[in-house]
Amino acid sequence: MGKPRMIILIRHAQSEGNKNREIHQTVPDHRVKLTAEGWKQAEAAGLKLRSLLRPDDTLHFFTSPYRRTRETTEGILNALTRSNPTPSHFQRQTIKVYEEPRLREQDFGNFQPGSQEMARMWAERAEYVCIRLLIGQRHDGYRAVNQKEIANVRPIQGHFFYRIPNGESAADAYDRVSGFNDTLWRSFDGDDFASVCVLVTHGLMTRVFLMKWYHFSVEYFEDLRNVDHCEFVVMKKSKENEKYILQNKLRTWSQLRKEKAEMREPESPIPVRKKWVGHQDGNDVDYHMRQAQRKNTADMFADDDIQQIEQLNMRGETDKAQGTVIMPL
Repeated sequence: MGKPRMIILIRHAQSEGNKNREIHQTVPDHRVKLTAEGWKQAEAAGLKLRSLLRPDDTLHFFTSPYRRTRETTEGILNALTRSNPTPSHFQRQTIKVYEEPRLREQDFGNFQPGSQEMARMWAERAEYVCIRLLIGQRHDGYRAVNQKEIANVRPIQGHFFYRIPNGESAADAYDRVSGFNDTLWRSFDGDDFASVCVLVTHGLMTRVFLMKWYHFSVEYFEDLRNVDHCEFVVMKKSKENEKYILQNKLRTWSQLRKEKAEMREPESPIPVRKKWVGHQDGNDVDYHMRQAQRKNTADMFADDDIQQIEQLNMRGETDKAQGTVIMPL
């Protein structure tokens, strides 16, 4: 049949590790199972997949061998082939399912350490990228980076080059996904390849797959937010040139920050003085008692943040109270 008309990537449903990270201290990552809510999400994904398919479609599934992805695949297949709420055009025995180890999750080590050590590692991981993002905004060769700025950038979790101790970096995962993509592309030449290809994998692996396929830059990859549980990322083949067109608008951290900034109401730099209209009974004896003490112009427009910024930007100085480090570009 050649190239499938559609490639669909699906992140696994909610797992016990998503609900309680402490479980990774006693259960290997590949053995973490779905929650009850996760099974519901998987079956809902199966019904959604059915709505996207044509009656004559054929299916090939490639799934990560981790338990949560295999259970997600089973939940999808159960809902897809079940004749409820309406008769299904798809039979379980006609759907090919392959376990693909190269689609497994980023390796975090055999067992993850306790919460305190994990928090330290995530902070180190955040600083690894956020310092690179923050520096370079001044023209004098130095950039003040304080701990508050680092904390504000921590939601950016797509650190491509940071390698987990005893584990992998996203760059390592990219290498094995690249090999899988090449294998998948060669399999399109077979006459028996399905019309729809479904990949059930993990959040980071979905983004890495798209990065390889569409040649995303490292900066764009690091800006991408994670996909939701059982979210569909759909790639449709163009009839004109047979290239795959991404149907989703990917969510980014920069867009989220922009939206939040637009939602904030701008504050006027000049305070508005309220007009006194007096009491209803005409008694204004306590008027001056209820008024705040008038500030002089210097106090009114003083800005502590501006003073702090001026102190932070003094080359070669360190403000220990603010946790500030002056870093050369």
